[in-house]
Amino acid sequence: MTITIEENTLQSMLIESARRGAEQAFRRFVRYNYTEAARLLSITPKTLSKRVMEGKLKAVDGLITGEEIDRYLRGC
Repeated sequence: MTITIEENTLQSMLIESARRGAEQAFRRFVRYNYTEAARLLSITPKTLSKRVMEGKLKAVDGLITGEEIDRYLRGC
C-alpha cells in the first residue's frame, strides 16, 4: 500500500507534529502550584493535598511538575 502526499501537505504535517511534541515536552517541565495542578486533574486542591499526603503525587517545594501529573494520570 502506497500513500502519496503532496510536499506542502507533508511539510505542514511535520511542522504541526514538531509543535505538538515541543508543547508536550515543555508541559512536562512546568511546575504548577496546588490550585493549578488540581484544576488540571479536575479535583479540588484539598483532594490534591490528600493525594500528596498519601504519596500518590510528589510535590517539591509546594509545586507539582507536569511530568508528575502525567505519571499520576497514567497510573489511574
